[in-house]
Amino acid sequence: MPALPNFDSDKAWSRRTSRKRNDDSYWPIIATKDSIPAWLQDNDYIINGNPMPTYSYKRSFRLLFCMHMETVNIWTHILGCAAFAISGIVLCASAASNNPALTTGDKLAFGIFITASATCFGLSATFHTLRSHSYNVHHFWGRLDIFGICLLALGAGTSATYYIFFCRPVLRVLYWTLNAGAASAAAIVLYDTGGGGSKRRGLRGGVFALLALTTMVPIIHGISHLGWDQACKRIGARWYVLEVLFLGLGVFLFVSRLPERLSQGRFDVWGHSHQLHHLCATIGTVFHLVALVVSYHRRRVDLTC
Repeated sequence: MPALPNFDSDKAWSRRTSRKRNDDSYWPIIATKDSIPAWLQDNDYIINGNPMPTYSYKRSFRLLFCMHMETVNIWTHILGCAAFAISGIVLCASAASNNPALTTGDKLAFGIFITASATCFGLSATFHTLRSHSYNVHHFWGRLDIFGICLLALGAGTSATYYIFFCRPVLRVLYWTLNAGAASAAAIVLYDTGGGGSKRRGLRGGVFALLALTTMVPIIHGISHLGWDQACKRIGARWYVLEVLFLGLGVFLFVSRLPERLSQGRFDVWGHSHQLHHLCATIGTVFHLVALVVSYHRRRVDLTC
């Protein structure tokens, strides 16, 4: 006699597969700001879209495929990291084929900046992905996020100073020292703010603004020495100005928490201040790269000091 089908077993299997697709233990829980622990509370004006602690790396990385307050933060810097890594390869290949006499200084200027940019964006994307894992993981990656920002400031200042003071090595070393000292000081001051928190937003924004200002000092010096027209031709000054405007706008939005403070709940997933800050930082970094390309091409046709 043939065995009867085990309908109970089939039903159990169906329940298990259905539960896996819908179970809260598989996908991260997205909750309101009142439901998340204090160490995850970063913005009082974002009501919904807050990932709950996952206590699992697998569940945290599934946040890449969910819609929540961190989605845009994560993907803008994943794409930024990939774009800078690819641009580094393309620029090096293009420069090497068009100019076999590419100097070590050129390679270092572009290499340091592009590596710093890709590292900063990569660390930032990882932090925003894992910040809801657990308290310890949150603060560990928050500190690496701070380190990445300081590294980017160091790379930006180093690369710009190389071309601006190409013929003035003493000033170049002086500004490199200033830039390295400022980046190190910022990393030390902000070390314990890794992971954020709304109460420390002003401190972080202020230190980042001062760090950006020290990075811009050699650029301002170069513009005042060359004059605006020559600075635009020789070092791509207008691109540095655009960089400053976008970075300044990003810091302002980050600290003031605009636009979400004007309409709570409306910008929970799309368009809140931290996302706009990320976009401004990415665009500003691209402008810096364009300025370096302008400086490099000018240096190729005018090698005299």
